[in-house]
Amino acid sequence: MIKPSQKLLFIFLLVTLRLHSQEFTGIGTGNYSGVNSVLVNPSLALLQQSWLDIRLVGVGTFIENNFVYIPRSDFNLTDLLKKNYQFPRYGEYNRPLLAAGGNHLFHAYTDSRILLPAVLYADMSRRFAVALSIQTRFAGAADRIPYDVANFGYYGLEYSRQHNIEYNDHNISGSGLAWSEIGTTVAGVLKRERFDLWTAGLTLKYLLGHSGFYAKVDNIRYVVLNDSTVDIRNLTGTVAYAAPMDYSSNSFPGGQSYIQGKGIGFDLGVTFLKTHREIKRLVPQQVCATNFDDYVWRLGISLIDLGMISFDRHARKHAFLNASYFWENANNLGYTYFQEAVDDFSNRLTGSPTGSLIDTAFSMGLPTALSIQYDRQLQHHWYLFAGIVKGLPLLGDAAVKRPDQLMLIPRYETRHFEASFPLTLYRFVKPRLGLALRLGTFTIGTDNLGGFIRQGNLKSADLYFSLRISLRKGHCWRQKHSDPCYDTF
Repeated sequence: MIKPSQKLLFIFLLVTLRLHSQEFTGIGTGNYSGVNSVLVNPSLALLQQSWLDIRLVGVGTFIENNFVYIPRSDFNLTDLLKKNYQFPRYGEYNRPLLAAGGNHLFHAYTDSRILLPAVLYADMSRRFAVALSIQTRFAGAADRIPYDVANFGYYGLEYSRQHNIEYNDHNISGSGLAWSEIGTTVAGVLKRERFDLWTAGLTLKYLLGHSGFYAKVDNIRYVVLNDSTVDIRNLTGTVAYAAPMDYSSNSFPGGQSYIQGKGIGFDLGVTFLKTHREIKRLVPQQVCATNFDDYVWRLGISLIDLGMISFDRHARKHAFLNASYFWENANNLGYTYFQEAVDDFSNRLTGSPTGSLIDTAFSMGLPTALSIQYDRQLQHHWYLFAGIVKGLPLLGDAAVKRPDQLMLIPRYETRHFEASFPLTLYRFVKPRLGLALRLGTFTIGTDNLGGFIRQGNLKSADLYFSLRISLRKGHCWRQKHSDPCYDTF
């Protein structure tokens, strides 16, 4: 029988599998990306085809794991359109997903965004650009999950194949962070000489933390004797959480606001561009009359999501040091409220309901990463983008760990149409092929096309879209309308 805690896990997995590329490769790397380009590198704000760009809305979601999956033969994305569709069930434990099995370490990552309205203004005549943006985000990661912990977490204590075996696991970590950010981007020209152009940009972000969680198990040595008894022989670890709920009554938001903490974040970037033609020394006075500087190639480097959120409302931090407990009837706990469970766990492992509580505030780091972008024009309208993203969890386990990626993206772009074909090497190991299409300023794409064409088992899925309004460089309103006055698309 599936317990309530397991149901929550299953619902989370199933809902997210229905649905971004975590790097927004299809909406942030082209010359018509507009304000979305600052998500990749804030110094790109000056190097877009548009001098004024307004994002109306954007959404993206991504999930990947290597533990549970749906066999390709049993699922099609169109099934989700069917009324009262039920996922198939598997095995003697009647679970909605199949487990990968094996005795290796497992991981998972999810990243979702709601891109709210944003605006970009780029004035090359005065060599600066500014942008304002708002977005709401969620990112979560689990790393180095041992197979025994994963199996008991999914199947429950009744998983008899692992009974009466002593397990000794180390360095298990998991984290999740939900927040909103209000960002201000400023970009400027560092150097402009003949065929060379250097730009730099900074995005300063005010962070509003809605909820946060991280756990680190330094060591756990245990034996599950049967479907109701666990012998915890040694446990050392830390867990911290903050959420907009009353832990004693489970009410939401529980008399608290939806903001449990605040912080500051930064994106920093520099881009070097090699042009086809010598850059003009004199530029038009009208911002709309400045032409787009086409290039042979450009190289950018950025540090994204550098920052942290300090949670000081409804925040709890617990620690266990060499704790042990022989836990009978562990499968029949019957908690009604979240605080009941916390107090009981603490009492059993430390001898006091508050014995594990060490702080009522903690900080969490954003999914920080170093990003390098190289874009080369192959011929008119054809480009090849190559990039690398390297996760840098600056606060260690108290941060969401962003997975590494390599990207190679050929694309064809014109004013009205763009098609790109991202090939990504996820965690530097798993190749995935995607597709992104832009019609005017509406972009839709995925970095995992296999999820839509039924290739391979369904372990990951992503989808993103964005809608904007743009005014192109080199086109101004003229009273006589003798030539194109401006472009909105």
